[in-house]
Amino acid sequence: MDGSRPRWTAVAVTPSAGGEEIRLDDGCGGGGRYPYAWLRNNCRCSSCASGETGFRKQVIRDFQFRPVPDRFEIISDDVLYVKWDDSHVSTYDLQWLLERNFNEGQERREYQQIKWTAESFSTMLRSFKYENVIKSDEVLLQWLETLAIYGISIIKSCGLEHDRIKELAARVAFLKRTHYGKTFRVEAKDDATNLAYRSTYLQLHTDLPYYEYTPGVILLHCIIQPESSGGENEVTDGLFVCERLKEINPNRYKALSTIPVRWIDHGHDNGYNFHNIHHAPVICEDGHGRVKRINFSEPHRDSTFPVSIDDVRIWYDAIEQFVKIAYDENIISTFKMKPGDILTFDNHRVLHGRKGYQGSRLLIGGYLDWDLIKSRTRVLKSQLSK
Repeated sequence: MDGSRPRWTAVAVTPSAGGEEIRLDDGCGGGGRYPYAWLRNNCRCSSCASGETGFRKQVIRDFQFRPVPDRFEIISDDVLYVKWDDSHVSTYDLQWLLERNFNEGQERREYQQIKWTAESFSTMLRSFKYENVIKSDEVLLQWLETLAIYGISIIKSCGLEHDRIKELAARVAFLKRTHYGKTFRVEAKDDATNLAYRSTYLQLHTDLPYYEYTPGVILLHCIIQPESSGGENEVTDGLFVCERLKEINPNRYKALSTIPVRWIDHGHDNGYNFHNIHHAPVICEDGHGRVKRINFSEPHRDSTFPVSIDDVRIWYDAIEQFVKIAYDENIISTFKMKPGDILTFDNHRVLHGRKGYQGSRLLIGGYLDWDLIKSRTRVLKSQLSK
C-alpha cells in the first residue's frame, strides 16, 4: 500500500454515554465517530437519498431508530461498507464522512469574523467599484465575503440615480420589504416619526430591533451631502463592544444577553400606519454562546420593562458600561460619505449613527437578509470553483 495514504480501519465502539457507533481511524490521529442511527439515517443509496439533490427520501415515521450492522469494513481504501441487520447495504465515501465530523457539537462558521476599532478602521474598510460589483461575479463574491468577515464596506462610483440600491440588491437576490417600503428616503421630514428622518444628531443604534426577523444588511446610497461639516457617519463594531464588556465584567455581559427588553415602533410612513413590538435582550447569542444579533436603539426601547425591579437595576448598570465602550474614542469611527457612495453594513453587528447637519442631505436606503446573502455566496463559490 502507498505509504503516503492513510491506512483506514473501522471498529465498533460503545461510548460511556450509551449507544453504539463506528469509529474510523486513519492511523495518524485522524478519523471520527459515527452513531449507527446517524449512519443508517444518512445512507446515500438511491432508495434513501435523492440523486439530484442528495436530500433524504426516508420517511421518518418508518425509520428503524436502533439499527444494527451485520458487518462493516473499509473497501477500496476510501469507502465504508455497511450491511445492516435488515439486509440493506450502505456505502459512505470517507471524505464525505470526515466533512461531517461532529466536532464536539461546535458548528463550523463559513467565515471567521474579524473585529475592529477606530485604530484599525481605515485599513480594514474595503471599497469596491459599483461597476465591478454589477459586472463581475468574482468582485460580487469579494464584497459579500467582506460583509461576512468585517461587517462593513463601501461601494464607490455608484452615480446618483435613485435605483442603484435596487440594482445592487438584484445582484444578490431581492430587497427586504419593511413598513418603510422596499427602499426608503433618509432625509429631513417635518412630520417624521422616525428620528433618522430629522437633521438632528442620530445616536448609535441598530435598525428595526422591534422586528423578530430584523434586516441583516443595510444599504445606504448617498445622493446629497452637506458640503460643510455635519452629516458624518459614526460606526462601532458591536462584536468588539460585546467582547470587551465580557472581558471587563462577565456578569454585566450576562445581564445584557439574558434580560429581555421590549422594543417598539409605532407611527406612520407613506400612508401606512404601524405598531411593532418585539421582546429580546440587547445581546442575542446562538446555541454556542456566540453573538448573533445586537438590538440597540434608545428611542425604540419601551418604558415597559418585562422583568423584576432587581433586574432593572442590574440592566442599567450593564448598559451604562456597554455604552461607554461603544462611544469610546478608541472604538468609535467617524467618516463622511460622498455623493455616489453606497455604505453597506451588517445590521446585526454594526452600531451606526450620524452627526447633526444643516442644509440638504439625502440617502436612499434598503435592506438585504443574511439568508439570501449566504445563499448567493455559496452559489457563487460553487460556480467560480468549476
